[in-house]
Amino acid sequence: MSLSSKTIAIVGGGSVGSTLANSIVQSESKANVVVAARDPSKTTAALAEKKLGHLKVEPMAEAIRAADFIILSLPGAHEDEGIEKLAKSLGDVSGKSIIDATNPLSEFGDGLEIRWKQGTSGGEILQKYLPDAKVYKAFNTVGVELMDRPRSVGTDMLFCGPDDGIEGVVAAVGFTPRYMGPIRYARNLEAIAELWIHCAIPPLPARQLGRDWSLDIAGNPE
Repeated sequence: MSLSSKTIAIVGGGSVGSTLANSIVQSESKANVVVAARDPSKTTAALAEKKLGHLKVEPMAEAIRAADFIILSLPGAHEDEGIEKLAKSLGDVSGKSIIDATNPLSEFGDGLEIRWKQGTSGGEILQKYLPDAKVYKAFNTVGVELMDRPRSVGTDMLFCGPDDGIEGVVAAVGFTPRYMGPIRYARNLEAIAELWIHCAIPPLPARQLGRDWSLDIAGNPE
């Protein structure tokens, strides 16, 4: 899919959001990339401090209204109520593609766990509260260091959703897109993210591997 006539709004101007935005801007996709901010002046100043002042910033409602693709790069909510609040904060996103890059982790003291007890993923619940949008899960299984070009180039990115319609966005960041199936598989991607986080953040009990790694697909998948 060509992104040359498409607008990608990234909700959240922190390290993940700004890195994804910058990687897409550096690509050959020619997509219109905007950072959607509640306080545009504050976000603009913060980006300038990180030498990313070239990124376009717009008020959230305006950016979301004009967007074809919306990437959520915010802290994830563990409970349904928090996910519902996030969904409502986006306004009317009917017909839009929502790329959920969040992970629904519990508090650190509770083990930074995903929604094992609930039995459903954050991505599925987000789709429940955004029934007229297409919700995908992507960009949640690696650290921000691997989202930055050229480090992202050639790294596999597993994603799921109603179809493979965000392949172009994933590829624009630099990743090799790997479509896994419908949004139900967000459960698996969030589990992979939990493993990555536990291996990256001491003193969690997993083997410490640092932040400079990802899971790639070997062999020749069709």
